[in-house]
Amino acid sequence: MRITRDTLLNQARENAKLLTTKDRGIICIYVSGSLLREDPFLGGITDIDLICVHDRPVKTQREIIRLSPDITLDLAHYDQEEFEPPRKLRTNAWIGSWLEAVPIVLYDTLRWYDFMRAAATAQIWKAENVAARVRSFLVPARKTWADLQEEAIPQGIKRTTAFLGALADTANAVACLTGSPVAERRLVYELPSRAEAAGLPDFTANFIPLFTSAEFTDENFSAWADSYHLFFDALKDVPNVPAELSLCRRAYYEKAVRALYPVNPAGALWLLLNTWTRAATVLPKTEQPYKDWQSICRQLEVDSKSLTARLDDLDHLLDTVEEVTDRLAS
Repeated sequence: MRITRDTLLNQARENAKLLTTKDRGIICIYVSGSLLREDPFLGGITDIDLICVHDRPVKTQREIIRLSPDITLDLAHYDQEEFEPPRKLRTNAWIGSWLEAVPIVLYDTLRWYDFMRAAATAQIWKAENVAARVRSFLVPARKTWADLQEEAIPQGIKRTTAFLGALADTANAVACLTGSPVAERRLVYELPSRAEAAGLPDFTANFIPLFTSAEFTDENFSAWADSYHLFFDALKDVPNVPAELSLCRRAYYEKAVRALYPVNPAGALWLLLNTWTRAATVLPKTEQPYKDWQSICRQLEVDSKSLTARLDDLDHLLDTVEEVTDRLAS
């Protein structure tokens, strides 16, 4: 079956109708994420991101629903109180920035969306608001760096997870200097253009070595990619698996990894390493996918024992982005 952007938007509309029929507490549904792009596909696949705003507290914040082998519906649920007052969203990197990108509204009661977006996006590119969005990533990245430096984070998977989280936050801080934050699949792929636009042309060249090593070769990556998808099977019977790592998301990640590698090898590795690390936090340690993940981390020198040598370089990157942000806000 040929999948187009129009096909996915039609499915979004159909599913919005189903959602509002089942739940009368929904006051707004809008499309966000990759479908706002002219070409939303990566590896011939994408998902449908719907933001559902409710008139009461929500029990489930995120749901992933399988629509077909290659299409998933990614539902984010918010209480409308999280949008109040709308002006606070000017400093919210994810909600505010994506509102400014003009979402596609599928359902709206009492023109709630129009009023909220107008107030939320007014002066959103004012320097102090941009700086606040950037710092929403910089501050936790710096905190994690300090915790790693002081060995406040214990040895093992927690250190690797924290380090990769700090890298993601640092990269998105740069992205927010000129635009919206970038989701995981495209973060390193888009980083060069985002850093260039922010006046940091050397940033990407200094960022990529923080999660790569001499062992990052075509031969090794091919072996890693061949083993990558197996962790989804290992998660089938594991409780409390993150929604984004449900079995129906295997193609969403695996096809993107394979499509990225020929054009942006570091972007492919970033996606593989981050999703596998997140899975490793709940994988049984006796299973082969966990052992394979450990081996990859050792080869890439992002295992907990190797991270100390990388912290000085992360410190320098953070310093660079902090200086740019301080100048912006001054």
